[in-house]
Amino acid sequence: MVKDGAQLYTMEGIAAGLIMLLTTYLVLGSTSVYTPGDTHITDMQLEQVGSDILKIMDTPRNLTNSLRPNQSDLALMVNTTDQQGFNTSFVGTYLNKPGISAEATQSGSSRIMIKATVWFRNQSSLQSYQLYAPPGNLGNFSAREPGVRVTRLVHLSGKPTGLGPIASVNMRNKPQEALVEVLMWQV
Repeated sequence: MVKDGAQLYTMEGIAAGLIMLLTTYLVLGSTSVYTPGDTHITDMQLEQVGSDILKIMDTPRNLTNSLRPNQSDLALMVNTTDQQGFNTSFVGTYLNKPGISAEATQSGSSRIMIKATVWFRNQSSLQSYQLYAPPGNLGNFSAREPGVRVTRLVHLSGKPTGLGPIASVNMRNKPQEALVEVLMWQV
């Protein structure tokens, strides 16, 4: 006479084995290993930080200012070609804050270099000028990771007040858009 108890033990053993295999698969599948192929995550974080900084700089501080009621700091710097002011604001005020620099680079407080270019329309052609470039020859810097590029369209109303390239354009007090392009990389 054959009893069915052995079959029950066999089915219970197979079910327990499947549960153990499924648990092992879930545990090993949920762990992540940071590999060199995942460096795009740091680039995406740096790009987001740069984009946020440009957005903050392009927000007008005081909407009730009678001299320039809707002028942002970024538009003022582009109008006056204020290179030092751009570097101080972008890097000093925003990028080097402890919380921001920690989010921008996962590897700690590494040095981030920037190069800013302004693109604008001069009647029938497209022109540009350097709003900020690091001192020295850029060929001397070797980046650990590839650079990221962030851009922002800046609305310029009226004739620029500075003596830079945009002021020499005959705009006849017409509003214009300028593209601020910032290249950021880690050294």
